[in-house]
Amino acid sequence: MKSHFHFATWLLVVSSGFVLSFGAEPFKTVLFEDDFSDDVLKEEWGSWKSESLIRDGVLVGITPRDADHPSVNTVKLPPLSDLEVAVSFKFAGSQRFNVMFRDMDYKGSHAGHICHVGVGPKSISLNDGKTGQFRKDIRDKRKAGMKLDAATQELLKTKSSHNEISIDPATWHDLLIRIEGDVMNVWIDGELVGTLKSEGIAHLSKSNMNITTMDREVHYDNFVIRTP
Repeated sequence: MKSHFHFATWLLVVSSGFVLSFGAEPFKTVLFEDDFSDDVLKEEWGSWKSESLIRDGVLVGITPRDADHPSVNTVKLPPLSDLEVAVSFKFAGSQRFNVMFRDMDYKGSHAGHICHVGVGPKSISLNDGKTGQFRKDIRDKRKAGMKLDAATQELLKTKSSHNEISIDPATWHDLLIRIEGDVMNVWIDGELVGTLKSEGIAHLSKSNMNITTMDREVHYDNFVIRTP
């Protein structure tokens, strides 16, 4: 068990051996957890275009220098609607990572993208990809260099939430993402920093979660997936 806390006033919750910092009562059922105490990633993890590894008891997210896509470290899920992901993180070169949820059988969006959260030291974004930027017809038009009509551009404004934050990239922080119905909430260090309500978030069969690390490196620890 490891902790990376900085303020004793945060709400501390003990769950399945991990002490985590939350701004909300956590979901009760632990579906998967990893404190990266082994020398290699657990077998539940998959990797794609990634040089990520375990170093000094943490997952180090690394994109290969010649890769055409950010590093992806992924966990398969049973089809889920409501869930939460908690992870401690520290920027160590990279300035951004995403936590993404997909349905690998869904064909209405690019690569089954449903929703995701992007985290950086100065901003956090929440996105409904299913009915927004990754919706197949929208992405296909963009990829082809076609201009989106005014109605689609206005629609896309409702499919994401961009929020300014200010965190020290060189210290550890605690992230909690919770999806309930069509609402996604995000806390950092116990503080609610973003909310998005959009119909795509309520997708009933999210079957894949991945951490996408931009460039090199982000450190991760105390990873947990929970369900209600």
